Amino acid sequence: MISSFYTASTGVINLQKGFDVTANNVANISTNGYKTTQASFADLIYTNIDAAQGATSKLKSGHGVKLAKTDTLFTPGNLKNTGRSMDFALTGSNDFFAIQTDSGVKYTRDGNFHLSSENGTNYLTATDGGYALNAQGQKITMKSESDTPTVGVFAFQNTDGLSREGNCYFTTSSTSGAASAVANAEIKTGYLEESSVDVSDQMVSIIELQRAFQFNSKIVQMSDEIMQTVNSLR
Repeated sequence: MISSFYTASTGVINLQKGFDVTANNVANISTNGYKTTQASFADLIYTNIDAAQGATSKLKSGHGVKLAKTDTLFTPGNLKNTGRSMDFALTGSNDFFAIQTDSGVKYTRDGNFHLSSENGTNYLTATDGGYALNAQGQKITMKSESDTPTVGVFAFQNTDGLSREGNCYFTTSSTSGAASAVANAEIKTGYLEESSVDVSDQMVSIIELQRAFQFNSKIVQMSDEIMQTVNSLR
């Protein structure tokens, strides 16, 4: 029964991690440019069950489940018309804006930009204050909100190789390759890309995780009760 207890406990712990992934998706339903994260689970190792002497057995005993990985789904979100001159939306599903932050250059699909004045110079910035960059990787300066800035658009050899930082930022990795400027990228002014989270998909995920969590929790409870009964017989 100790094996069943630890196997089910492993399932409970890792299913909770799956809940966290789904909860973060639901929390970002209204976040511009947010890309859905999908959790993938995998079986832990199996051990062979010993057969009687002289016999063979293909029976195996599992040891629970683990959260194998989380994938970012770069499905384009719907475009929302804001009518605001400093809102930009990318039509290419693998294109990104570049933002200069205190911890380096990061990439995002959120094109909600603002003017920030610094030492008498107006810079185009992201919501968190990072500087929007042009195709040459330089900060974009503007005289007023009526200017039409040339915002840089960047792409990667392997978009799936990007490392996620926060809810809307991505950074390069050895797998993604370096960012390269996209020539003649299509940008829609006065629009923002909405979150790509599908509410119905997340509700289905919650139900599946909840059922699996309840099942594993019940096994933990039953194993504990049986062990208590066995110990009381001594």
